[in-house]
Amino acid sequence: MAAPLLEKELFWLRRNWRAVAVVFLLAPALFGVATASFDRTVPQDVPVAVAPADDAVTEDELQAVAGLARTVSAPRQFDSPESATTALHRERVYGVLTVGHGLYESGANVTLSLAVDGGMVTYVEPSRAVTGTLRERAGVFPSTVTVERRVLGAERTLPEFLFTTGLVYLLAIYAFTYVPYHLARERRVFDRVRVESSLWALLAAKAALFGALGAAALASMGVAGVALGYRVALADPAALGVLGLVGTALVAVSLGVSFATRFSVAGRFANVALLGAVVAFSNPVYPTGFFSAVRRAIAGWSPVYHATVVVRALVLKGLSPGLFTDRLLLLGGVAAAAVCWLAASVVAYERGGRDG
Repeated sequence: MAAPLLEKELFWLRRNWRAVAVVFLLAPALFGVATASFDRTVPQDVPVAVAPADDAVTEDELQAVAGLARTVSAPRQFDSPESATTALHRERVYGVLTVGHGLYESGANVTLSLAVDGGMVTYVEPSRAVTGTLRERAGVFPSTVTVERRVLGAERTLPEFLFTTGLVYLLAIYAFTYVPYHLARERRVFDRVRVESSLWALLAAKAALFGALGAAALASMGVAGVALGYRVALADPAALGVLGLVGTALVAVSLGVSFATRFSVAGRFANVALLGAVVAFSNPVYPTGFFSAVRRAIAGWSPVYHATVVVRALVLKGLSPGLFTDRLLLLGGVAAAAVCWLAASVVAYERGGRDG
């Protein structure tokens, strides 16, 4: 009795082996490898700016402090504390190490000051360990070196930080799960829609629907934030624009995959895999480089990472959108490219004939 049923399951497995391999082989393997990232107490690859306190600081002193910081960070040299602080606000670096003059003068008193952003909650505590390590190793200089730590801006709570970060990822979850699932349920009426109207008209109607639903979801989350007393500016117009861009891009990518795979099981698994990649490699919570330089490089290529940085800066820190012009242009370009991908997938779907 069971043999025919087993043959049926094996036939299904042969037809869907790619999707099964992604979900049951690749995903567990990646999860297992990812656990190795948590063996560090002090992050070693987080970008930290090294800048002179004044014009008296020499290049040798800057290089020496950069070498000292290299054991607990990825130091990047800046010409002034002002330019380094701008990079801190943009999350190009996560700390600004200001170097005083006199490191090689016996009897001199020199201060090394590590400034961190109070809004980057997941680096505020690790920066204490970084400061402690720098303090221990500063004894190599003949001068008396004091290493201090400063927090710039208002310190935020971890719930506020996660609330802000979650805005982008809420949209990602909807984009790669519910939206393609909803459209897949209606795929059998596509032929009738193409006769009576067009798929483009259907997609325009769906865009209006899900745009309204996405706005409702953000409004609901905003009400929850107000009720919890979170200090977040969710109604910031620039932040809402960024969320609209990233939501458009993610939905266009997921629907493009659905049309390209003709709403098959493989397409649904592909979208779930894309969602997993977005969450795993876009550094939603920790600073880039917290776990490794490779993860930092991957995040740098992720539009979702850049969207998260901008939304966090606008909603949580109250910074000007002018600081992020390059990232806003990037997100606009990505959204346009994603819509083009969706259009090409729809054209290919229509040319492929009647949906099976």
